[in-house]
Amino acid sequence: MVQQIGWTPFSQWMYPGSSTLNQIIKPFKPVEKGDQDYPMSRSGHRCFTDNEYFYVVGGYTTEIKRGSVFRELWAMNLATLEWRRYETKGEFPEALASFALIQVYPYSKSFLIFGGSGTMFGFTSSNSLYFLRVNNDDCTVVSHKVTVEGTLPIPLYGQAICAGEIPGKYYIIGGTEGVRFNFDVHSLTMKVNPEAKHESEKFTWHSELVSQNEGHAGRYRLEATYDEKTDCLLFFGGGNSREVFGFEQIVTLNIRTRETNELQTIPDVVFGFPKNRRCHTLVRRGRKVIISGGVDHPTTPTTAELHNNVWIFDLDTSSWEKSDQVLPEKVFFHDTTITEDGWMLTFGGVHGIRGNAPRNNILLSSWIGVPRLQRFAIESLRLSFPHKFSGLYCGNLRANQVPEIYSIFYKLGKVEEKERQIIERFQIKFHEREDRTRYFLNSNSGEYVFRHQPEQEPARRRPRVQIRQRPQVNIEAAAPIGNIQRRLQLIFDQLFAGDEGAVGDEEEEEEYSGDDDSGEETDSEDDDDDRGRFGAVEQQLQIARNNEEMNEE
Repeated sequence: MVQQIGWTPFSQWMYPGSSTLNQIIKPFKPVEKGDQDYPMSRSGHRCFTDNEYFYVVGGYTTEIKRGSVFRELWAMNLATLEWRRYETKGEFPEALASFALIQVYPYSKSFLIFGGSGTMFGFTSSNSLYFLRVNNDDCTVVSHKVTVEGTLPIPLYGQAICAGEIPGKYYIIGGTEGVRFNFDVHSLTMKVNPEAKHESEKFTWHSELVSQNEGHAGRYRLEATYDEKTDCLLFFGGGNSREVFGFEQIVTLNIRTRETNELQTIPDVVFGFPKNRRCHTLVRRGRKVIISGGVDHPTTPTTAELHNNVWIFDLDTSSWEKSDQVLPEKVFFHDTTITEDGWMLTFGGVHGIRGNAPRNNILLSSWIGVPRLQRFAIESLRLSFPHKFSGLYCGNLRANQVPEIYSIFYKLGKVEEKERQIIERFQIKFHEREDRTRYFLNSNSGEYVFRHQPEQEPARRRPRVQIRQRPQVNIEAAAPIGNIQRRLQLIFDQLFAGDEGAVGDEEEEEEYSGDDDSGEETDSEDDDDDRGRFGAVEQQLQIARNNEEMNEE
């Protein structure tokens, strides 16, 4: 069973433990900021994460020149929630709509881009492979177009890509050139080149046609994953100009035998199977496959059924489970990624099949499982000091180093040189004043002060409480009495006489003070009085025993 805490809009106040379902806001479009401060609305983009940053690459919009493709990469720091548009270096791809993207290894800062299309869909398709790497220290992304040997797929867009059985093995599936659709499966193998003299020659690449999935219709905007237990590729959904495919039977490809089969799946006991869809998203969480959103085949040229539900497929049992959580709006052509600890992030997408249908730049999040304590610590700091996180985008500040930074700011005493070096390494302008308050200058030059020696509050005077005297027992008067019973009777009479006097004292105290603190002290003194009285009784008993022994002698 996959546990989902809920979908939330990503904002400065987002907190994993208290997610709010279906609350729709646009945290990245404040009125006072320009478009350069956050990604614009888009669809057909791709997203990925390295556990420290969330990245958005490419995408398509109708807001610029009746249709444009973004040749850009945006990164959002998962510790500070600040966006930054990275500078591109090298041969950056141009066909950045409905392209295929995969990280070189899970949560890597290096990634591959293959295929895709420009604004003229069907006429500007690509079959080029690019090797890219982000540098968070200087906010850049370096791109190299690499040479691939062997049999390459033809120029297409809408392909799926997934990692294979060994590191450096990837599979590219399906796609379209605009009119024709195919279901070909190509393998892409990366090997280290020991003779490399340039960064772009660090690896060699080879492509091979594995299968054409004969007997199955071509499709694009499908999703795929590799099952390491069965050694099979599984293909989820997708569609062409005539139909969109469902999930009752899933097409599989055994990569050892290269045989194509259909896997019969088990429906949800209540909701059955997911409806047919393409342009949905897929992420893996262990043995769970999670899909969300998507669109069915159009019923008319301008209408089609869109989806906002979330479905979970168990690779071990081949069964479907419909999540009780949904996306706030029905959407397709969006993209989703997930961190190593189960933070599922969804960005962008389109809300209709018309050419001018609205797109969004809203980032939604859902926890698939329980967040790490580190994330709770960061969010607690954000809730306590939200203004100190604003504008704190530092190129190489990592999520796991936020508590370290704050502990230095709040540490008592003088800052050591090694601690100052830690601060400077994160490009934070750090200063310390004579009054021993520490502060930094954020990206907008706002000064935020951290007080590490709080002012002492003046001590509050407690109300004066009258202390009662313990009742005194006349021991000398009891000494000459020879009978123990008479001595005890005398002692108890004196004790009861002390209680009568104490009652009057208590009444005076109640009139004197109405403070709660005095009541607490009175209770404590009553206990002391009781202990004093019984101590006096024991003392009298011991004296009586000694006198009796002396009389017997």
